[in-house]
Order: sequence, then structure tokens, then C-alpha cells
Amino acid sequence: MSQDGVERFLGRIITDADFRTRAAQEPEKTSAMAGITLSREEMALLECIDFKLFAQVSDTISDSIRRI
Repeated sequence: MSQDGVERFLGRIITDADFRTRAAQEPEKTSAMAGITLSREEMALLECIDFKLFAQVSDTISDSIRRI
């Protein structure tokens, strides 16, 4: 697994609302467009996450470190 790619993907869905919305609909396309390389296994696991929970996490962090 590419830990860097997974961390970049998860970081973006926490800090970037637009990315999170697109990734929830088309995670593979969204990650590729952002230049985030993920294996098939990583993508399959990330497609199973609950994006609503990450939105809740995003709401708890400072606006200075997230995109609104």
C-alpha cells in the first residue's frame, strides 16, 4: 500500500469539502484528478468509508486549515 497516497486522500476529504463531495461520488476519478495514486486494494477500501463521518470531523477543525 502507498501510505502517502492514502494519507493525502484522507487529508483532502477532511480539509476540502468540494473534494469530499466529488470523492464520495467518484473516488477513483477524483483521486486521479488530484494526482493521488492509489492501488486497487486501497481504492476498494477507501470506497467503503462513510464520507458523512469525515464531514463531521471537518466541522470540528479550524477554518484556517480547511477549505470551505
